[in-house]
Amino acid sequence: MSSYARYCKVQAAECARRAKLASSPDIAAERRNLGLRWLKLAEKALAASRPLTHASKPSAAMPARA
Repeated sequence: MSSYARYCKVQAAECARRAKLASSPDIAAERRNLGLRWLKLAEKALAASRPLTHASKPSAAMPARA
């Protein structure tokens, strides 16, 4: 896992912790939403750090030009 993805997950966990401690339902909802946004960033960072698969190579089904 990249350090950025790890950072995003830590931030999401912190948002969840703060949502539990929130003084109002509105603040709790805002912090939960922020936590979800951090998780999405973590997923994007993980996807960007994965090596490319064979799906990115030209297809063998494509006919060669003559």
